[in-house]
This record gives sequence, structure tokens and C-alpha cells, in this order.
Amino acid sequence: MGCLTRICIYIAVSCLVGWLLCDINPEKTYTWYSGIWHGLFFVPNLIRSWFGDALYKANYYTDAYNVWWWITTIMSCISTIFGGGGKRYN
Repeated sequence: MGCLTRICIYIAVSCLVGWLLCDINPEKTYTWYSGIWHGLFFVPNLIRSWFGDALYKANYYTDAYNVWWWITTIMSCISTIFGGGGKRYN
């Protein structure tokens, strides 16, 4: 399988998992725990927001949500960019 095909499959599966496990309700107020959860699914939810009305960050949230969302979003982005570079055995 080509590299582009693997990337497309990874993105599609990530968006599906993000939709199933982390769909953000625009009317709900979220707390710190949800900030961690939403930050972990930032990349899939961001991609979903480009093609629909999905949110990648809640509209209503606490200060702790905002802190934890930023922490886990930064870590999620770093791991998405640099995460697959370990040794691979064929």
C-alpha cells in the first residue's frame, strides 16, 4: 500500500473515531476532563470541521477546560507530526 493511501485511511479512521467518541455538543458547558478529551481528538475534529459543522473546541467551557484543551491539543499536534518515527520491523 502506498504512503498516500495509508495517510488517507488513517485520517478517515481518525475522523470516524472522533465522531463516535468525541462529538462536541454546541449547547453544553464542558469541564476540565472534557478539555483533555477534546484536546486528544483535536486533529480529527479539526478535519471534520472543514467538511461540516463539527466543532473542534466547545463553545461553552470552564477555565480549566481551556487550560487542559490547550495542553492536550499541543501534545496531540506534536505527536501527530512527529509520532510515527520509531524503528519499524518488516
